[in-house]
Amino acid sequence: MSSETDPIARVAAGYDQVGEAYFQYYRAAPSEVVTRYENLFIDQVTPGGSVLELGCGNGLPMTANLAEKFHVTGVDFSAGQIDRARRNVSGPTFIHADMTTVEFPDGTFDGIAACYSIIHVPRDLHGDLFHSIFSWLKPGGLFMATLNSTSAEGSYEDDWFGAPMYWSGFDVDTSRQMITDTGFETVSERVEVSDDPESDSEQEIHLWIVARRPA
Repeated sequence: MSSETDPIARVAAGYDQVGEAYFQYYRAAPSEVVTRYENLFIDQVTPGGSVLELGCGNGLPMTANLAEKFHVTGVDFSAGQIDRARRNVSGPTFIHADMTTVEFPDGTFDGIAACYSIIHVPRDLHGDLFHSIFSWLKPGGLFMATLNSTSAEGSYEDDWFGAPMYWSGFDVDTSRQMITDTGFETVSERVEVSDDPESDSEQEIHLWIVARRPA
């Protein structure tokens, strides 16, 4: 489907076009919140284990940091972002794919991270995606994700850094319940306000979930 009718195609085409601008504005100097959760993930996943990053973007800085500790597989909707990641980071396996349809064997990964990526997936696909993530984790494996803090069936913007973009998600209580219903054991769940490092006023407000597949 085209980016005019398919939200995921819209996201992919948007990041193909403006991935570098997004990185320079939001991720070149990660906020304290992002750094804190990245460090938590690194500290709690088995050293030397296998990690999946859903929405790896251009590979910087998180994929590169994970690759220092783990065997990393990075997945992204955007072919342009995957090309950038392959240039920026050596070592990980990078896959251009839709996280809602990509397949991995059960029990493949010690940890799965999805920072600012599931928020681009239509929310009616979140339940099935959480079940896939649960199955891909080894028993005891860790899942970390950034989710919406407010309900939005579908939010469209025509000019986001110069390209169309899309977001979707549930309110905090609904997302929490979906994670629990999937079978995860919650490690932490907090709504975090992340000051943008390049702005005096802009803030990102999201639910950060950290959970485990029971051992």
